[in-house]
Amino acid sequence: MERTRRELLRDGAGLGAAALLGGSAALGGVAGPARAAAAAAPYAAGFSSLKHEVRLPRLEVDGRMPSWLTGVLVRNGPALFEIGSQSYNHWFDGLAMLHGFAFGRGRVSYANRFLRSSAYEAYKKTGKMTFSEFGTDPCRAIFSGVTSLPVLGAVPNANVSIERLGERFRALTELPVPVRFDPDTMRTLGADGTMPTGRLGTAHPHHDERTGERYSYEVELVPPTMGLRILVERGGRRRELAFVPQEKPGYLHSFGLTDRYVAVFTQPFGFDLAKFLSPTRGPIVTNYGWDAAQPARIVLVDRAKGGVAASIEVDPFFVFHNINAFDDARGRVVIDVCAHKDDAIVDALYLKNLRKAGARVPQAVPRRLTLDPATGRAEVRDLAEGNLELPRTDYATVNRRAYRYAYGVGVKDPARSGFIDRVSKLDIKRGELTHWQERGAYPGEPVFVRRPGASRGEDDGVLLSVVLDAPHSTSYLLVLDARDLTEIARASVPHHIPFGFHGLYAS
Repeated sequence: MERTRRELLRDGAGLGAAALLGGSAALGGVAGPARAAAAAAPYAAGFSSLKHEVRLPRLEVDGRMPSWLTGVLVRNGPALFEIGSQSYNHWFDGLAMLHGFAFGRGRVSYANRFLRSSAYEAYKKTGKMTFSEFGTDPCRAIFSGVTSLPVLGAVPNANVSIERLGERFRALTELPVPVRFDPDTMRTLGADGTMPTGRLGTAHPHHDERTGERYSYEVELVPPTMGLRILVERGGRRRELAFVPQEKPGYLHSFGLTDRYVAVFTQPFGFDLAKFLSPTRGPIVTNYGWDAAQPARIVLVDRAKGGVAASIEVDPFFVFHNINAFDDARGRVVIDVCAHKDDAIVDALYLKNLRKAGARVPQAVPRRLTLDPATGRAEVRDLAEGNLELPRTDYATVNRRAYRYAYGVGVKDPARSGFIDRVSKLDIKRGELTHWQERGAYPGEPVFVRRPGASRGEDDGVLLSVVLDAPHSTSYLLVLDARDLTEIARASVPHHIPFGFHGLYAS
């Protein structure tokens, strides 16, 4: 399946100029329904399938790549949205593909590879959709709305994020079983663990380099122990810090870590076990429900002693992503998040909505919660006017510490634009957002890379973002100066890269 740039250009020429520029068609990417939708929304190519594995030894570069950029950016996200006559329903469901951009001597190479999950292997063997995903239940489609419990494979479709543990790289999703891969070849090496029953995990674990600890959580959805479990690992040994019983375990995607606490924002988007066990239940996400009458709670777990140190209530809102957290000089806990009004964002990310013209996606605001564990009081305020999602910081430098800058993506005009169309920088000190934007460009999560020997401040480095060039249905890697968001360079690929979620840079 692997294809080179020369083969792509040759095949594109055979199909005509439109195919060469269209990218997704030249790669055989879009099934019938998605192809029709691609004409409707200007960015819809980002939600069309990329079927071929590609290795491009040298990309065309506009501008000058920083000479000190000598590592690899690895991205994760869904890339196959149709299997035979069946289509996945939600952006979170597509089969995982890893994308790698390698840097050296001012040059850039690119390669991609599907993660060999159980879902992918079943697709290659049978041509059918076999395993359940976040918003898609293949059994429900087969048996006309009546289905059994979710069918999960031994190797998850880990299409959300990536973590590095020393020289080991792992792809993650919201199941507590990471999938190992080789960062040089992106070859899948297997699952790190056995798939549990009725349990979810985090796609965003935290690492404390000082202590060598890895922090995570697991959510138990079925009896006898329904609730939230906080875990810490060190030297291959795992122990439980706390367990919080929950009648309706809330949906979680990420959490915060300070020097003293594991900080978990739990929202009133609860799992309904009775609905889940009914014969007409839907995919996993359809068994959650928003209860605006209930508060959100921030659970603070003591890292040193274990156990819940405090549980503090605030008015409800919905969070996918934590930005950062730290202990301040007054003994309070500061947690910054991307805050949505409610769970409407989950439904907005169904593919049928995202692909159509005029789609509207609710936006998150950067929000700070300042908590006093001694009194249980909370102060809540927005950090800037505007919207921000898929947040990143200089993690190694500022995680668990007071900080000034965060980076993410956003929408210039939520009333008119249907999807992410700019890279944003949050200046917490000034309380403002600044942006990079270009007509027809739809960027992904910006990954911060610190310049070696940087001494000119917290933002002395570059941002790396994979951008869809919508007019041409191709993509490029964008390199911005993190200080002022001016463009330094871009490296283009001759096809589209489907919109993904998260990645990391490894030097």
